[in-house]
Amino acid sequence: MKISKMTDYGVLVLNHLADAGGVKQSTDDIAKALSLSVPTVRKVLKILVDQGLVQARRGAHGGYRLTRSPAQITLLSVVEAFEGTLHLTECSVSDTECDITTSCSLADNWGGINQIVAHLLGAISLSDIRNPESLQRLTQVWQNGDRIPLLNLG
Repeated sequence: MKISKMTDYGVLVLNHLADAGGVKQSTDDIAKALSLSVPTVRKVLKILVDQGLVQARRGAHGGYRLTRSPAQITLLSVVEAFEGTLHLTECSVSDTECDITTSCSLADNWGGINQIVAHLLGAISLSDIRNPESLQRLTQVWQNGDRIPLLNLG
């Protein structure tokens, strides 16, 4: 599984806006700070605005800023903004998408795995990925084989 460049850019733009705090940023400012083209930044911002993650204001005092704190923006919301609803396989979304669902002994399991991945991405915030200590804590829990408490998988 690999996220697209646009999703990656979306996270970078959100990170830049988080760094700016409440100060509105222009498309040009964001493009320059991130070494991205202005058309790319415009596309990314349009998606982020449409998904309610970023607020846009036109005019002399306009610009872009986050609609909520970085702690309230989940990685799942960013991925789904750019990639659509998360699904690892065709059968993890619907029985009708795959020709062999009725004869596949694993079809039902993929839905559960999909939910686990979505839950995990939903438990990681923009604030977490901006904070090396938070990421290190999550990585250590994972490497130790411990269950991540936020998942509550039993």
